[in-house]
Amino acid sequence: MIRVLIPKDREFSLYEREIKELYEKSQDKIKDTNSFEFIRDNTFFYTFLDDDKLIGGIYYFVDEEGLLFLNGFAKRKMFKINLECLKLSLSWFNCNIYAEAQNRASALCLLRCGFKRKSGKTFMFSGRNFLNGA
Repeated sequence: MIRVLIPKDREFSLYEREIKELYEKSQDKIKDTNSFEFIRDNTFFYTFLDDDKLIGGIYYFVDEEGLLFLNGFAKRKMFKINLECLKLSLSWFNCNIYAEAQNRASALCLLRCGFKRKSGKTFMFSGRNFLNGA
């Protein structure tokens, strides 16, 4: 069963060291130079667990143009459950969501979750997909 924690949850502290280490190991791959503490405190940050086992994290942020973007990182060899986590988090928003795929696996994940390629590495998910039952 997928469980979600946010930094304000008391239980988050039990996983904080592990999620921080995973983020720091993933920073180069996801092209984020911000510290873990910065993304934890300045984004909509979600930690995903499979029961009590860490899967990874997804965070949403507003860019300079006012667009909602997401970024994420996860343990290796968890593609199927990553799709479930991403789909779950997308259901919490009813606006367009953007993401930049840094590699083929992340592009495939985005496409399988309903994102469409805008240009280059940039993908967009239409918030209307959930509103229309898609």
